[in-house]
Amino acid sequence: MKKRILLYIGIAITAILLCFTGAVYFGIHAVYLTIMLTLVVLLAILVFKMQAQNKMLGEKNHQLAEIDRMKTEFLANVSHELRTPLTVIMGYSELLLERMAADESAAVNRKFVETVYRKSEDLLSLINDLIELSRIESGRIEMRLVQFSLADVVDETVEELATNAMKKQHAVKVMNNDPELLIKADRGKIKQIIANLVHNAIKYTPNGGQILIRTYANGNNSCIEVEDNGIGMSEEQIRQLYQPFKQANSSYNKKYEGFGLGLAITKSLVQYHRGTISVCSQPEEGSRFTVELPVETFLQGVHKVVKGKGKDDENG
Repeated sequence: MKKRILLYIGIAITAILLCFTGAVYFGIHAVYLTIMLTLVVLLAILVFKMQAQNKMLGEKNHQLAEIDRMKTEFLANVSHELRTPLTVIMGYSELLLERMAADESAAVNRKFVETVYRKSEDLLSLINDLIELSRIESGRIEMRLVQFSLADVVDETVEELATNAMKKQHAVKVMNNDPELLIKADRGKIKQIIANLVHNAIKYTPNGGQILIRTYANGNNSCIEVEDNGIGMSEEQIRQLYQPFKQANSSYNKKYEGFGLGLAITKSLVQYHRGTISVCSQPEEGSRFTVELPVETFLQGVHKVVKGKGKDDENG
């Protein structure tokens, strides 16, 4: 900084001396010429410095991009390596549960194996979220566009999560205001969006809560709302809501398990469908998430697009 100031002072003093000398010996035109030459020199210095700074910024951006790429690859590789042994653990646990079902004396052991299997399911869900996030960040996500009934996907998803809701004695209600509403999108990923939102509502609503899922048409868009009367969120929590590894309760001794990836993945999947997601929430008063999707998705910038037909094409 000091060198830069001294350089500018030196240029200014030199310009003043040249102007004075030129005015004495050569007249006013020499002064104008000296000023112009000084401005050209200053402009050249400024351009040179800007080029140097741009080059430095480019190198730093390249380094950051490389670090981000390495992080994404590490995340994907570790997740895949963890999923393989976990699948084996779950397979043998399920086999043990089947054998113990007919043995009344194995009730205690069956309880232990059920705990192992349940926790393995939780861990597998976390690993799948990590894999999905790595795909999104690397731009390797695939979209399979099919036409389907939004109401059918909502009903199917809610039915699959019914056991989780029953464990917490939640009352879950579905209102399909436009039961014949058809959309063209990736069925599996729309199902994942709905599942993430409903799962969050179940997770962050105390026992005996109420969860309402609505679908309806809004012009050329289709809307999905998931509303609960759970713990809600503050404005600060809402601002950080879609950041990976963030939760409404992010303390080390947090009450709710998970990596906080569900909503980050959900928002990315919504954006891949050229849709929007918003939330309205107050602490201790619950939350309402609203997803708005075009009836027909027009894909841009997606790594790979595969078109297909029917329910068998779903992925996620």
